[in-house]
Amino acid sequence: MKCEIVRDLLPSYIDGLTSSVTNEEIEKHLDECVMCRQFYREMREKDFGMRSNVPDQTGENAGNDSKSRDHRVLRKFRRIRLKWIVITCAAVAVVIAGFFWISAFWVQLPYEQVQVEAGIQEPEIDVIEFDDGTSQTMTTAGVRVVEKAGTYGFNYMDCRYRRMTIDGEERTVAFVNCQMTVGDYIFHHEPVESGTEAIWVQGSVDNKDFESAEVIYYLDKGIDQIEDVSEEEAMKLIEDYGTLLWEDGSTN
Repeated sequence: MKCEIVRDLLPSYIDGLTSSVTNEEIEKHLDECVMCRQFYREMREKDFGMRSNVPDQTGENAGNDSKSRDHRVLRKFRRIRLKWIVITCAAVAVVIAGFFWISAFWVQLPYEQVQVEAGIQEPEIDVIEFDDGTSQTMTTAGVRVVEKAGTYGFNYMDCRYRRMTIDGEERTVAFVNCQMTVGDYIFHHEPVESGTEAIWVQGSVDNKDFESAEVIYYLDKGIDQIEDVSEEEAMKLIEDYGTLLWEDGSTN
């Protein structure tokens, strides 16, 4: 086999891509050709960063070299496969965590977006009729907010109560905040169309906290803290994030 042919085949030979018959011919040539043997050493040092001992006799040592190359290729393949398995698992975990996050967490909407009207609804009987001819009677009562066309809709209303001093007088104050899940806020945060406005009532005929409410504030933020903080901190929340919606039957 000519030197030029051997040198053309050496990269594939080093990577373990040549057949056993070709390996035998290359190794036979390397045994006999000092120049090609030196060329082979230099290629191995360059490609693998190590000095390779080319056997004077090609038999057993050459077979060991071939096996070593095979093992290196196999280890490299396994590392690549493990890397992609880790990347895939991490990507799946991120998708699952993202889905949980947008489904389980809520966004507290500022008043400027919802601009609801509020009041107190005394016990009221509603009759709901279904398409199959049946009906259901429901009694609703509580803090009542009404969507307005052109404002942004929501899918939950939070309502909290506490006693505090307002204008020098101790009063029962109701606080409301309209909310959406993160997913709905990202994908379905759209203005309410005329004719589709909804009425939200928070309360029941059994839980009559609403009956003592004298003032209703909308809180942009902090409604989950309003019942537990001090009166001074509650007043600070009202000053920073509150909008008066209703007082003694009047709307703001």
